[in-house]
Amino acid sequence: MTTPVMVRMYNVGFGDCFLLTVPSGARTVRILIDCGTHASSTGSRNARDAAPQIVKDLTEGRRQARIDIVVATHRHKDHVSGFELRDLWDKVDVGEVWLPWTENPRDAAATRLRERMSRSAIALDEARQLMPASDSLTLAAAIIENSLTNENAMATLHEGFLGSPQRRFLSSDPQPLEVDALPNVKVHVLGPSRDPKVIRDLEPPSAESWMRIAEAAPDSDEGRRPFDSDWAISWDEFQATEEFKDLRPGGQIVGAIRRAAADEVLLAAASLEKSVNGTSLMLLFEIGELLLLFAGDAQWGTWNAVLDDEERRRLLQRTTFYKIGHHGSHNATPKQFVDDVLPPGTLALLPFAPVKIWPSIPHEPLLAALKAKRTRVLRSDAPPSATAQADVTVRGDVSIDVTLETTNGR
Repeated sequence: MTTPVMVRMYNVGFGDCFLLTVPSGARTVRILIDCGTHASSTGSRNARDAAPQIVKDLTEGRRQARIDIVVATHRHKDHVSGFELRDLWDKVDVGEVWLPWTENPRDAAATRLRERMSRSAIALDEARQLMPASDSLTLAAAIIENSLTNENAMATLHEGFLGSPQRRFLSSDPQPLEVDALPNVKVHVLGPSRDPKVIRDLEPPSAESWMRIAEAAPDSDEGRRPFDSDWAISWDEFQATEEFKDLRPGGQIVGAIRRAAADEVLLAAASLEKSVNGTSLMLLFEIGELLLLFAGDAQWGTWNAVLDDEERRRLLQRTTFYKIGHHGSHNATPKQFVDDVLPPGTLALLPFAPVKIWPSIPHEPLLAALKAKRTRVLRSDAPPSATAQADVTVRGDVSIDVTLETTNGR
């Protein structure tokens, strides 16, 4: 006898929102993983559309909407903004809420990390607002907004919902998590690590990145010497030169300095985003012979620790479902994982909507590599036709539902 496990990918534009439905004896277990949309998403729907739809879906045929587990992989807006609707979620009965260990208010190390990230985001946003407009600052603004505290959504996750749900703050653990709320399900918590070195190791090394640096920078300035006196002029002479004019407001040199400063803000914002992504939950749900990998937006630090662990690598070699990390960006799905670990024929879901400031997402070489492994990729921005695949149900622009069959219990 087979057991159908349903994975529903809600269309929230550039964001994540998934509902797992797992029959378990006389009842059905439901797991909600994230509910958010990036502010720069061009999709026609977002998390504020999805949240009421989720509650409606869960209420059909019942007196009360019920979710057994709510998972928030990390605090970025494109994963949690839907939880800002506190009045809506306070009517939903929830058994447990899972968050990364970095969200634990009673953990001193977690508190220091959150405060540092929050201060950085606020300081960068203030610096950005004081600078002249530029393309770099437009991009930085989008990144910074996604990384701000998102305190209303996080307050719901920490304090909201009916039923006084238990909060779990999870970190990488060699032992699978088995809880009463999820009978017949093992959850392998692969990240985030509590090792600061792993959290800091966020960007893939060149051999693992999908990006390639075209040219190397000069190795050193060795051999340069200060100008000697023959090249010096007085201050009065300098004031009469065209170069001095370029130093005044509106001059070329001032413009170059401002552009450089804007680029520095952009680089800092990108670094902050990677830091928050580095705290993302990475969960592998084992349901019979099905292994469903939800990696959040985990980046190279977490992936490297997992791929270097022989037992966990063997687990990933049995992956039957993969939620593509970080909307298909270049730095969230290691090449090594696709080439050497992911089994052929895996089903992958890509939550995505075009964002003008990120034309390279999703990363085409990643999609090509997945295709070469015969991975079936379903995208929320391009759902298949209703009759194309028997195990797929498309609900207009609301969601894509995929049914996976398992025959074994725990």
